Amino acid sequence: MLRTVNRTTNFLQTVGLILAMAGLVGAVGFTLGGTTGFIAAVLLSLFWIAAGQRVSASIVLRMYKARPLLPQQAPGLFAMYSELCRRAGLSSTPDLYYIPSRMANAFAVGSGDSSAIALTDGIIRMMNPRELAGILGHEITHVRCRDTSVLGVADTFSRTVAFLSRLGLFMMLFSFPSMQSRSGFLFLMTGVILFFSPAVATMLQLALSRTREFNADRGAAELTGDPIGLASALKKLDRLIQKEGLFQKILRPGMRRQQPAMLRTHPPTEDRVSELMEMATDLEEQAKELASELFPDSNHVPISGHSRVQSKPRYHVMSGLWH
Repeated sequence: MLRTVNRTTNFLQTVGLILAMAGLVGAVGFTLGGTTGFIAAVLLSLFWIAAGQRVSASIVLRMYKARPLLPQQAPGLFAMYSELCRRAGLSSTPDLYYIPSRMANAFAVGSGDSSAIALTDGIIRMMNPRELAGILGHEITHVRCRDTSVLGVADTFSRTVAFLSRLGLFMMLFSFPSMQSRSGFLFLMTGVILFFSPAVATMLQLALSRTREFNADRGAAELTGDPIGLASALKKLDRLIQKEGLFQKILRPGMRRQQPAMLRTHPPTEDRVSELMEMATDLEEQAKELASELFPDSNHVPISGHSRVQSKPRYHVMSGLWH
């Protein structure tokens, strides 16, 4: 059995943040329409959550023009991936996809039997086996902990709050003359609540995302027995972002939005690396024991059947993604 670090703490943090977002939805609904508004807001959230759960992972993968990666195309990568999935105890192995993009990116989508993990050409060619194992372990942990579903629920709550707040503020514009004379203070407080609620919802959503990212880092370290591998990968990705030119940082900030909205946003790299390095000492012997089982003999993980992507990432208007 794999040792799960801080499982209880992470579970309580996740539950607390989800309940806080659900409470915020109810509060905005109650502000708009009392008990009726509260019930309507809850029902609207439940409807959107149910609809979102039915969205197939294949839709997201098609947006990225991903295609299945076959074992014969990357035997070393698949051997590593299969071993990590076995250690994670997954009931079914998520499909592995290849995205023809120079952008260094990896993400998990779907849940249960419909889950999948996608890797870009850029990240496969950039990372050595030790680093790539950490990245795969991170995404596998997202699947094992059903983080995509949890973050999808949080995203739905955030969107519901934003929708109801905009609706309420729009309604207030037409009722301002009549309400001002009767209860100005109450009217003002309603406006303040509606105006700031989306920002609060976003802050809670980002806090939840950071919690799940830290948990996925810990899970990857447990699966590989090698926190330093993932820490090295994170440093590489951070250096890549720092190399962005002034034009990209100011005029094309969307270039850094590499994942679907439900998977954002990651904690600062230095914080993630610091926590991984703290785990490295405890797992030092385990890393030596597992290395021979996990990593191929070569110092890189080649893929055949796919030439190196030369074209630069571009913005796709329909999907709103860079890849």
